[in-house]
Amino acid sequence: MPPKQRFQEPIWSAPLDVEAELRAIPEHAQVRGFMTAPMVAEAKRRRMTWQAPRDRYVPFTLYPLREHVRILIDYGNELFPKYSMRQVLRKLGRAAPDALLDSTLGKVTLGAAQGVRDIVAAFAKAYELSLQPGRAYITEEGQRQLVVKLDGVYYFLDSHHVGAFEGALKRAGVRGRVLTAPLGEGSAELLLTW
Repeated sequence: MPPKQRFQEPIWSAPLDVEAELRAIPEHAQVRGFMTAPMVAEAKRRRMTWQAPRDRYVPFTLYPLREHVRILIDYGNELFPKYSMRQVLRKLGRAAPDALLDSTLGKVTLGAAQGVRDIVAAFAKAYELSLQPGRAYITEEGQRQLVVKLDGVYYFLDSHHVGAFEGALKRAGVRGRVLTAPLGEGSAELLLTW
């Protein structure tokens, strides 16, 4: 396993330049509608003040990733107004495994997985099926720990995706911790321990 000192706990109160994050997302990056649809549906149900650019997101249709990220920000700001943006994105990330399980893809992949390693691997596999570009995969395994590498994932690696893998650990029935090590634009490693 890698030395733990290269992995850091995100500073949840640190400022986040959302507009810079949005500008850094490549124009060609896309996400499947099943990742956006639950937020839009819940915003309508709660009668939130912001509006999504579309009334409906078709589950397997690809949409601009920038649009998805803007919805993530607006939805999160209204849902959790008292938290820092990094904390908001972490909280929304924790719900990602449940959003995935609401889709046909999630039922087939994540729904059938059992045990920490298999659940994390299934959740990671969903990245390349839901993002273009984007992939996540386990690179190292140890006693009650895994390292997951994210490649081509151009948004909130140190907040939203930390929360997403915290949600995967919770789905596996364990209480865990996720630390991050940035590798460059759109790439990072996550150390999952439980």
